[in-house]
Amino acid sequence: MLVLPTSAAANSELPDRVRLGVVVATEQTARERIEPFRRALEEITDLPVDLFLMPTMADGIEALAAGQIDYIRLSPSGYAASFELCKCVEPLATAGPDDFPARFYAIMIAKRDGETVTLENLKDMRLGVGAKHAVTGYRVPLVNLAADGINAREYFQTLVEVRDPVEGIRAVLDGRVHATLGWSSLAGEAKNGFTAGTLNEYYVSGGSQFEDLDIVWRSAPIPYSAHTVRTNLPDVLKRAIRAGLMDLRREDPAAYLAIEPDLPGGFEPVVHSDYRPVLRTFEKPYAKVIQTDAN
Repeated sequence: MLVLPTSAAANSELPDRVRLGVVVATEQTARERIEPFRRALEEITDLPVDLFLMPTMADGIEALAAGQIDYIRLSPSGYAASFELCKCVEPLATAGPDDFPARFYAIMIAKRDGETVTLENLKDMRLGVGAKHAVTGYRVPLVNLAADGINAREYFQTLVEVRDPVEGIRAVLDGRVHATLGWSSLAGEAKNGFTAGTLNEYYVSGGSQFEDLDIVWRSAPIPYSAHTVRTNLPDVLKRAIRAGLMDLRREDPAAYLAIEPDLPGGFEPVVHSDYRPVLRTFEKPYAKVIQTDAN
């Protein structure tokens, strides 16, 4: 429960209530599913919590930027888009899929051909990429390669669009491309493709020649989600929400799973800079590499 400031002036800064937004798409029973988390948030903040259901992530981002809601769970790219829109938001926590650190990486995968392959070996070769909206298959790696001084459009002979990251691995192994983009938790056993991601999906599917694959580049770590608030909320309230989220999986598992059903590993604190690999997709000059086809 929120420990309120003792001065009247400090108390007057607290809002009358907290406005919680949740992206639900077309889920018919969303309000009932979210209710345990809404009640837990009331306990954490010691304030009434109003629930606003958002049809799309874009609706949630716009509502947060416009000050119509105070708090929403966003994807990493959703957080970057909301910050680009108003510079009036900050992240408090992220959730993870397991007990490993709640971060994932965009990666580049190539085939080992008798010796270790490096990014330098791949100059003027063919790179498999996802569709232009794909976060880890296109936008994040191309922009962060640019931040590393490599313009993928100039460095590689050509960018070849593949249907999905696992198809990109198959394209590497049959020689259609020399490297491809994907993602990984980079946690757990490398021999099993780690705990999650493109390599793990290929390994679990029984794909052949798995042992011939190497990771030749990785981005900085990226949080899986972004529990985001408006920066103008009182600091005491933001601290209370963050602290309450850290304890939520242990103290109220039903409430935790109501808001993070796909990431059951618990919350970790985050700050704005943790989202730098995704924020760069909106930053010049890095973003120019993914805007070329749109101009």
